[in-house]
Amino acid sequence: MTAVDEAWRRLTAWAPEPVLEQLRRAARGEPTAWALSLYHWERGMDLAAPAALPFLVALVRDPDRPNREELLSVLVHLVGVARQEAAERHAPGWAAAWREHRTALEPLLDDPDPEVRRTALYLVERAAPLLARIPEEPEPWLRIRQLRRLGEVADPAVDAARALLTDTLHRATGPDAAAHRLAALWGLAALDAAEPERWAERWVAAVLDPAAPAAVERLWSEPGDDHPAALDREVAWTGHGLPPRLTTHLCARLARAAADAGRHELCAAALEAGWRPLLDLPSTGPLWLATAGALLSSPAPEVRYWATAFLAVLGRAAAPYADALHALLDDADSGDEFLDGSVGDQAHWALARTGDPRALPGLVWRLTAPEREAGRGYDTGGPRRPEPYDALLPLHEHAAVLRPQVAEWAREGESHAWPHHHPGVRLLAAWDGTAEGPKPPADPEAAARGLLRTPPVRRSYEDPAPYLLGTRAVAELSRRGPLSPGVRAAAEHALSLDRRLSWLGDYRAVLDDERLREVLRGALRGEAVTVPPLSHLSELDFELGH
Repeated sequence: MTAVDEAWRRLTAWAPEPVLEQLRRAARGEPTAWALSLYHWERGMDLAAPAALPFLVALVRDPDRPNREELLSVLVHLVGVARQEAAERHAPGWAAAWREHRTALEPLLDDPDPEVRRTALYLVERAAPLLARIPEEPEPWLRIRQLRRLGEVADPAVDAARALLTDTLHRATGPDAAAHRLAALWGLAALDAAEPERWAERWVAAVLDPAAPAAVERLWSEPGDDHPAALDREVAWTGHGLPPRLTTHLCARLARAAADAGRHELCAAALEAGWRPLLDLPSTGPLWLATAGALLSSPAPEVRYWATAFLAVLGRAAAPYADALHALLDDADSGDEFLDGSVGDQAHWALARTGDPRALPGLVWRLTAPEREAGRGYDTGGPRRPEPYDALLPLHEHAAVLRPQVAEWAREGESHAWPHHHPGVRLLAAWDGTAEGPKPPADPEAAARGLLRTPPVRRSYEDPAPYLLGTRAVAELSRRGPLSPGVRAAAEHALSLDRRLSWLGDYRAVLDDERLREVLRGALRGEAVTVPPLSHLSELDFELGH
């Protein structure tokens, strides 16, 4: 408790009350809001979390606690955050505390309450307790989830998990067999994530099984669920349970197979599942190019929408499909009211990304259309119409054609919302080379070597300084003479990572990654380089402290 209090004193004023008092309230069974105190959306996990963890574990293990469900939700949230971000940097000691106490949560798999057993699945990180529990589980809907989780946590070198999943795959019978086979294949694919081709064909065949939709709706839904499970939504959420590169291999193959079979809802779901890995991992782009190009002629508008969005992200690599994209410029459909813009909007941007001049007429007017609308809602991490500044910035080769359109856009906006810093004005300055760049770091050698601290996987709330400041430093040093061996090694390290060199989480990560990588490559070639302007930042980005 003293450790918790000491950590709490270092927190900022947004906390509602000391964590010690919140723990006491939780122990008395009273409602608390302390989940918000151990984790904050802006700063991530807090310093008090490691010290509070053993108390939280002890409380959720008490079966008679009236606020047990609430406390379990807090624990699941904290563990999920720790898996997604660099928790140890924000809350030193979390990793050791979690290793010490995580096995104490495994008995929750045998809890009489099936909802507690379901929640415990997200906390279990070893195969042994699942192997013991699955044969005893009386709830069919829960057994499905356990099979999937088993493949995610099992060691590929241990045969017991593989044997149980394989036995389920081959021996499943009856009306629910399709759902059991699909769950077993889901687990086997996760188990062999390093060999994505091993189970890909079987997984695709199981998804396309005509009996799968009904079996999934019947067996993967929890009792009394007002929103029954649907196969296409389960596929769309594939990336939330499987490693991103494995998701890409499975879903790229499924998209083509589903299109050939006329299962357009599954084709669109496969594309949706592959979207996030495409934004995060540069290596996944080539796996999608031919598939997205082939799907441009799909009869389903939602499939065409996703396919054009994929090609927009792929940029110049999509040049072989320029004619097909040009044919879609007037396609006003999207197939889904929740997707921002139309097929034609995405095709227009994709064609512009290839550098094709056929995209230039009316491009600025089309890109600025959202500004003239009453409003729009979209998931910023999903496909959407880009900010005009982002889409036009790389088209400096066509500035002579686009400049009058951009100037008109800037004049319209300067009178009210953007009196001095309208994106159009900044865009013209960037094209002219008169935009003010960031000041070079005081010690460029040290800042450039900071590229070695770039994490191999993009994390939530990670510090952008290593790669953003580091790339600026490399550019500054490239203009002073040959790079030192240490700086060269740091730049080569950053380029070797299969991740985006950007702290942004949507299409802008791809655009900035391309620019930053080109700077590093040019410096390694011995060129004197400068960091070009990067993507448009929204107010939300600044609020997040980035």
